[in-house]
Amino acid sequence: MRYLIIISLFTALATAPLNCLTQVTSDFLERGSIHPGYVITLQGDTVRGHLLNINLWLNQRMTFLYADPNDRESRVKYSPKEIRAYQVGPRHYESFHRMFTNSTHADNFLLRKIDGPVKYYVWYFDEDRTKAAVWDKLSLTDLAKAFLMEEEELWKEEFAMREGEITLTEFNLKFLMKFAKNMSGYVADYPELAQKIAVKQEGYKNIDIGKIIREYNEWLLKKP
Repeated sequence: MRYLIIISLFTALATAPLNCLTQVTSDFLERGSIHPGYVITLQGDTVRGHLLNINLWLNQRMTFLYADPNDRESRVKYSPKEIRAYQVGPRHYESFHRMFTNSTHADNFLLRKIDGPVKYYVWYFDEDRTKAAVWDKLSLTDLAKAFLMEEEELWKEEFAMREGEITLTEFNLKFLMKFAKNMSGYVADYPELAQKIAVKQEGYKNIDIGKIIREYNEWLLKKP
């Protein structure tokens, strides 16, 4: 009976897109839903269609592009080694040749949360279920658990990359332990913002990295 339930879960995942084309109105996407989007090939071409949103964890390993959202047979699976980037609804992922926490592959998709002169990325993982990172070796039970992961319970790591750079800046524990000093230094060319961070003003602490980067980008875009 247990395996019947597990198999039913993955049958639902495989067939759900046939009936769940939805209007995207926010960053929230239902697990197993399908949305308008595109993939960017290694050659830089954009191929539009509809893509499957599995969940924040599994979407870092793969994506499925549908030529027809009502035809499951039309879907094509892509890994991070096969495309540069993809977007499903409002969620944009970019491929990086880099291992992240609990990843076991050299190439992974990273969710880009903010675009601009400084791009902001988030990597999601489950600290308590490290085995779930080994996609190629998951049992049906493990796969079911991975698919049903509650996204709000996932851990995350944050990264940024300045325009023209090819290396990610990682906001790791070492960076966060001295956040006021390190982050104010990162935005030092914008003295007003750097000062807010340095004095630990409310709204400019280590839980506000996304907000800080947005404000920094707005300033950079206004510079003559």
